[in-house]
Amino acid sequence: MNLRYYVVFFLVFVSLRVAGQTDTTSFQYRKPLFDFDYLKPVFKLQKEQLNNKNRFLRFSVVTGYREGVKPIAGSFGLNFRSENDSVAGIQLITMYNLSITDILTHGLVKRNNIYLEVDDPSKYIYDPKYGDKESWMRKNAYCYELALPLGSLKDVKALEKYLFDSFGVKSSMEKRLVRALILIRTSTIDKIKSAGKGEEKYDLKGYFNNIPINRLEDPLSRAGLPPMIDETGYTGPVDLDLKLHSWSDMPALRKELHRYDLDLIEGMREIEMFVIKKNN
Repeated sequence: MNLRYYVVFFLVFVSLRVAGQTDTTSFQYRKPLFDFDYLKPVFKLQKEQLNNKNRFLRFSVVTGYREGVKPIAGSFGLNFRSENDSVAGIQLITMYNLSITDILTHGLVKRNNIYLEVDDPSKYIYDPKYGDKESWMRKNAYCYELALPLGSLKDVKALEKYLFDSFGVKSSMEKRLVRALILIRTSTIDKIKSAGKGEEKYDLKGYFNNIPINRLEDPLSRAGLPPMIDETGYTGPVDLDLKLHSWSDMPALRKELHRYDLDLIEGMREIEMFVIKKNN
């Protein structure tokens, strides 16, 4: 696992055995839960549980899609909440209305860096080819809540085990041969060298100022395109002004890159991916 993902999962743990289900369609919610309290556990704690002296109290809940409940939007892109209740003596971890993939990645892994080795990928992550997203979420999204005695969650691996047991899967960072967009130079003429003026920044319209060329990967990822591999060999900062209306319009993007003697070509490359596979 590279440094980037060590940092990602460290953030998960610092911010911070669910019962497994294989299909959310069996859960029915007749009306939106507009009075849903995001800060209270699903189970009402009894008097003897409110003072959890022996630190034995733990429970877990897994449900399907809950109408009217919004996913959690936390710092660093985290999609869960972790709260310590010193009175009840528990740590409460909650996630709402998320795909299995979003639950396992905590919202921190880009879509184009996820590789599924499962029986039915359509149940793990939404794709526009599946139709209306809200309809897909109602059938395939989950909510989960985990309560553990304070101090019992020692590391990230312990948290991951609860999630893996819940959905019958496992995950790891592994290299896979995948389709990629390969950024190359088409001449030895340097048309991209930064003038070195102003702060390092870029925007989604294609303006890059004094910034590493591999940052092109970010807007491409946001557009849902395959992962980008930088094979330009260019190490210095660049200035680019790509006048784009959409990053997913590949002909228009390539035309703009050609002005700088750059190109994006498709090819197969071995890339480190976040692999989700069935755990038999």
